[in-house]
Amino acid sequence: MPTKITCGISNSDFKKAAKEVREYKKQLLNKSKDLIRALCDTGAVIARTYVVELDAVDKGYLASQIGAFYDPTTNIGFIRVDCDYAVFVEFGTGVRGKASPYPGDVIKQVAYRYGDGTHYVMLNDGRVGWFYPADDGTYKFTEGMPSRPFMYETGLLLHKQLAEIARSVFK
Repeated sequence: MPTKITCGISNSDFKKAAKEVREYKKQLLNKSKDLIRALCDTGAVIARTYVVELDAVDKGYLASQIGAFYDPTTNIGFIRVDCDYAVFVEFGTGVRGKASPYPGDVIKQVAYRYGDGTHYVMLNDGRVGWFYPADDGTYKFTEGMPSRPFMYETGLLLHKQLAEIARSVFK
């Protein structure tokens, strides 16, 4: 991919330079599409890795629902998590979530609040939480869970790797 276009003063020189500019523009658009795809794919891998590293593994369902989406017509891509409880893993829940809150600012933008449910109880020992049905047919008590910000951490790491990924795509 040329990074320098030279042009003489003749009509044929201008035509040649214009052709090179059009070709460069086309290559640049293709490379930008490749970059968005690479960022999405890399981000999905990073997010799955963080689910495991941050101990958010729940029989593997959450990690299996992380993927990359890319639309070539708009050149827009994103990392998608198609899991209904991913937000609770990301932000945390209950007393434990409030004690170990989400590190990012987006939690304020989406108006997420800890301890805002309707089924909280206080046990005789003073613990506050709720009961949930377990797989074995019994009910278990929880005070919630701390934030395990796998998407937040993915964004930070992907941002750090952006220049390296761009260099590899545009090489």
